[in-house]
Amino acid sequence: MQPPKSSICVICGIRSATTAEHVPPRGFFKGTVGQFRTVPACDICNNGSSEDDESLRNFISAQIGKQTTGAKNLWEMGAHKSLLRSTKIRSALLSTLQEVSVTNEDGSPTTRLRFSVPVSLYQRVFERVTRGLYFLHTEKILPIDTPVQINLLTHAPDLSSPEFRIFEKYSIAEDAFEYRFVLDPQAPSNSIWLFTIHGSHWVWSSTGAIVDDSS
Repeated sequence: MQPPKSSICVICGIRSATTAEHVPPRGFFKGTVGQFRTVPACDICNNGSSEDDESLRNFISAQIGKQTTGAKNLWEMGAHKSLLRSTKIRSALLSTLQEVSVTNEDGSPTTRLRFSVPVSLYQRVFERVTRGLYFLHTEKILPIDTPVQINLLTHAPDLSSPEFRIFEKYSIAEDAFEYRFVLDPQAPSNSIWLFTIHGSHWVWSSTGAIVDDSS
């Protein structure tokens, strides 16, 4: 898919576009091939997001483990190396660990470790992804004052349900990243997006009037 052209950065909607931004971040893919998506961006939005992208990549990889070949490559060729290389990144990930009480199948109590969800990190990275893909499919920049809300889903949605039949579906890099979206035909800045990373990590995005102000 050839990206439409824009002289303005489609992420911030303000500065001149002088480079191209990968949406989603290319760091989400290790050992996979395929057509990646890029959109016009400014240097600040492109280069200033690298640390966020790497941190979120590591967090996602630590959660999904090695369930698929793509997920295994993401850990072994990306996240694991990143954590070994950088004390700062390793500390940031480990600082989110929490010990929680759970019940075994036989009813006995035990404790397990889990990661706290870095909500603000998800918001920054996937708002960028949403704005980039919105431009890619509409050839219009989502206005900077249009709110974008990001929610991490705890389980896979039922994609066979009727409401998902109107969503357009696309995949990137050997299906390592899938996304579905629908636009309000009367007000295109109102949209819903569903992202799937390596078949097991789900993120929901909504824009415009669809954003839930009560959350």
